[in-house]
Amino acid sequence: MPLYCPKCGLVLDPSRHAELIFDGQVWCEGCGSYDDRLLKVRPFSELESWAQKICQAFGQAPVRLQRDPAYLPDPRKYWDGAKFLLAEADLGQRLIMLHPPGHRLTTLCHELAHLFTDQDHTETWALTCAALTAWVKKHL
Repeated sequence: MPLYCPKCGLVLDPSRHAELIFDGQVWCEGCGSYDDRLLKVRPFSELESWAQKICQAFGQAPVRLQRDPAYLPDPRKYWDGAKFLLAEADLGQRLIMLHPPGHRLTTLCHELAHLFTDQDHTETWALTCAALTAWVKKHL
């Protein structure tokens, strides 16, 4: 079942997630925007706390968050020429590796949606990400 922007009706492709806004529903970037508080870079310990709260609220087993072991403050380390590598989810280990550019609540919700759905960038994943983001925003 395809996703459509609730405002303009554009067909949305979850694999092009960088062009989408996940907040209650899935929006195209022209119709939706994030609350700035969701995009703010946060301390790792705060993200760990949010992960625990989100897992508990959504009836999920706890997940582990890990810092990039080769952390370098130079953002070029995380740039592949087209985008920044923000985080990686290990479904088998229920682990999220957060890289410094991804120390944001939007990134945490994105990766938790992968773990909660056991799916890549699918419609189910997108809707889950939107639900997680809306919950976090409500509890900020």
